[in-house]
Amino acid sequence: MLRVWSLVMFVAAIVGVFVEIPIVSDYAFWVMVAATIIYLSNVTALGPYSWVIMVAIVMLLATIVGVFRYIPMVSEYAFWVVAAAYLLLVGFTK
Repeated sequence: MLRVWSLVMFVAAIVGVFVEIPIVSDYAFWVMVAATIIYLSNVTALGPYSWVIMVAIVMLLATIVGVFRYIPMVSEYAFWVVAAAYLLLVGFTK
């Protein structure tokens, strides 16, 4: 059930970037980070694609650090990097 909520949060954050949604549009990056962490809390598949989980975690941590410290490319596109990490997780895990 938590995966469904993370997907709802993911979609709300994406829509909140393009359409004004109270609270969500102002904090779309953090909503996306929360959705990714919620999805990560339910990942059980550590088989042949465990490297994808590690890549997604590194991407997530890099974007969080990139919000507070400038990291070229990551800081400028932090929201989209987290979205890519989320999509990696959804695409490669069970």
